[in-house]
Amino acid sequence: MILYLLACGDMSNSIFADDADFLAALPSEERQTIPYEDDLSGESARAAVGEQADLVTLSLSTSQGVNAFIFRLLGVVDYVRSLPPSERTEDSRRWGPFEADCGLDVSARMSRASGVYDWSFSGRQSDEEVTFLYGTHYAGSTVASGDGQFTYDHGQLGEWCDSGESGLLTVDYDNREGIDLVVVVEGYNGGAAEDVSFTYALRKTADEGDFQYRYVGDIEDDGSTDDATVEVRTRWVPGTGGRSDAFVTGGGFAEREWRWSQCWDALGRLTWEGESLGLFEESGDATSCVYGEVAEVDRI
Repeated sequence: MILYLLACGDMSNSIFADDADFLAALPSEERQTIPYEDDLSGESARAAVGEQADLVTLSLSTSQGVNAFIFRLLGVVDYVRSLPPSERTEDSRRWGPFEADCGLDVSARMSRASGVYDWSFSGRQSDEEVTFLYGTHYAGSTVASGDGQFTYDHGQLGEWCDSGESGLLTVDYDNREGIDLVVVVEGYNGGAAEDVSFTYALRKTADEGDFQYRYVGDIEDDGSTDDATVEVRTRWVPGTGGRSDAFVTGGGFAEREWRWSQCWDALGRLTWEGESLGLFEESGDATSCVYGEVAEVDRI
């Protein structure tokens, strides 16, 4: 009977086979999070030579934070992956509505034209329906190995679920050669007194990694309104080692810029560090650095 319906109905076998292409155009943990391994047990004081480099620890912590934000939106995307579409046409799919947290009815819609996939997730509560996640994906040599952008309005879900959380997440990505991400979090508030904003960029191939991020906020956590800007660029060669350069302006540094640099081996252990304001003595061997020169953030 099923074969008869497929042969005689309006839908062909290719429509069902194309479901995989539509799903490949959606964001995934593998392609749109920061793959920065964390084998640390916790934070520590400023490292001595031979111990875990602080800026490695900071970069790992930062990557975990942005990944956690992205994981929250991927939960609803992954759920859609587990469901068959409720509607199919040659160039569109629809999933739902299905029940999600906070009593929301969620629907997902996708359309494609000439290798371009537009998609959106919307939630309905009572008579109000609002799009909270949406993006565009451009297929590459395969659908998954393409590029695109998506936006997640965390504030809308926070309002519906009465959590008080807010924040707008935007991700630009390019998976055609390795992993390339630019992640911007604007006005994030997880229940804190003030909103904070972050910007991250990652470019990673088999030969090299480059992770850059910027944070603006009260780094001394003393309630001061004089925010500091912290920029960190971490570069590494897999299996060899890397270098991190941090730049801090504002806050307790006023108009001065403080530059703190560390080099580290393949296990993230400190081999050299120095800084620009004479706050502590240089230590280790500068010739151990995989990258000999200071590098500032240049993508964000």
